[in-house]
Amino acid sequence: MPAGSKPVLDLVLGIGLLATIGLAATRWRPAAEAPSASLGWLLIAVPLPLVVTFRLTLPSSPLGGQAAFVAGVLAFAVGAALILSGRDEDDAGGHADPDPTPWWPDFEREFRAYARRQSRPRVRG
Repeated sequence: MPAGSKPVLDLVLGIGLLATIGLAATRWRPAAEAPSASLGWLLIAVPLPLVVTFRLTLPSSPLGGQAAFVAGVLAFAVGAALILSGRDEDDAGGHADPDPTPWWPDFEREFRAYARRQSRPRVRG
């Protein structure tokens, strides 16, 4: 691999991870705890931070190499996919309205009744 392509690959992987985090942050809602969700959180929390720590502290270590970094990024992506795929259908569609009837007609009816009960000032001219 040419020397100049390593930072480019790191940049591309970093941008991909930021996009994954952004997607997960906007779409994530807590779901019932499932084994796949626990594995997903483990894959997010351990491999990539471990590789980055080794890369910063011991760059000559095999755990600080490019292959380990790519493996950490892939583990993160798999973990995010496991967490997102473990969500319930109710979580994906939002909260169901228990009373599907619209509230506006009731409000308008009550408001008009209130307005009729109020005394109206008389204009003398």
